[in-house]
Amino acid sequence: MCPGAWYIFISSVKLTAFVLFCAFLLLLSCNGNMAEGYTQYMTAMSLYEIGQALLLIGAVFSVCIEDVYISRR
Repeated sequence: MCPGAWYIFISSVKLTAFVLFCAFLLLLSCNGNMAEGYTQYMTAMSLYEIGQALLLIGAVFSVCIEDVYISRR
C-alpha cells in the first residue's frame, strides 16, 4: 500500500474510533434512556452513523489513491 493511501486509511480508522467513543460517552451520559436525554441520545445515534460513513469514505479514497499510484508505476 502506498504511503498516501495508508495515511488516509489509518486516519479514517482513528477518526472513526474517536467518533464512536464520543457516541458511547453520550449514551453513557443519558443512561441509554431516550425519554430523559432525547437530544443526547439522538446526537449519539447520529455520531454512530457518521462513524460508519467516515470509515467507508476513507476506505474508498484509500483504494482510489492506491489505484492511481499503481497505474502510474
